[in-house]
Amino acid sequence: MKTASDDYEVEPIEAAKLSEKDLNSCIAIIKQGKAVDWRSASGELPVATTVVVARKGPEIVGVGAIKRKRLQYAARVASYARYAFPPDTLELGYVAVDTAHRRKGLSHRITEALLSKYEGRLFATTYDKRMKRTLGNVGFVKKGKQWKGREYMVSYWERGADAPKK
Repeated sequence: MKTASDDYEVEPIEAAKLSEKDLNSCIAIIKQGKAVDWRSASGELPVATTVVVARKGPEIVGVGAIKRKRLQYAARVASYARYAFPPDTLELGYVAVDTAHRRKGLSHRITEALLSKYEGRLFATTYDKRMKRTLGNVGFVKKGKQWKGREYMVSYWERGADAPKK
């Protein structure tokens, strides 16, 4: 999805078809964002349900995913948030943009592209105020209690199964 007003293309890519170079670029961007454990992401991104990348020319400058089903992880998040949700709910995550390309609306475009490929309930967790704004703008609602993450207070966000498809 490229608009006339920019030089960025935001597109889905099948996780299994990420080249080693592209995967390494995505992991480097996720690592740069410092929001999630990039080591975990390096194992999880290739098996994600949906992956979206943002490119400027051939260079990947942003990434996001709808992660695979992770029952135990979802149960831990529900416990932390003190908010019950079905443990088979998938998570929207790994949304990260290279520092040189931030403040251009890419995280919002990545998130919208992910949502366009998925119908159903999703959850997300974040401490980042810009990501909270993005989630709110695309139909996620903050639920439950915040909890102490590695460094910051993390909140749980949910988009219901009845949310309109973008």
